[in-house]
Amino acid sequence: MTFTPTQKELFNKNIEALSNILLKESLKEIKSSKFELILGKDNLDINLKDTSDNTFLYENVIDELNSMLNTYNDKYLLYPVLYFYGFGNGILFKALLQNKNHQHIVVFEKDIEIIWVMFHILDFSNELQS
Repeated sequence: MTFTPTQKELFNKNIEALSNILLKESLKEIKSSKFELILGKDNLDINLKDTSDNTFLYENVIDELNSMLNTYNDKYLLYPVLYFYGFGNGILFKALLQNKNHQHIVVFEKDIEIIWVMFHILDFSNELQS
């Protein structure tokens, strides 16, 4: 996957905002990814295809995002800390952090390449610094 100079700048901006030095260094070491970026017509329609087994991160990006947002806004609106297994495209976290009650979001991601790709696509610097 090849990124534009603007996407590389965005990646560096996200990296600089990270406080976790080990994660920062691990992300800097990655040079390529098994994931292919799939962009839909909607700005929120960002999917990843695992080229090793031809599977997609999401079946329907927008529907899954809306479903998760509805669930968390309904059941966990006032929770100060939320835990997630999987980074996905990261849009859910950006949306949830607009709620000032959510002060920390902890994400466990087994495949660091997902974070690496998404750090080139979306600006998480404000969320990472908060």
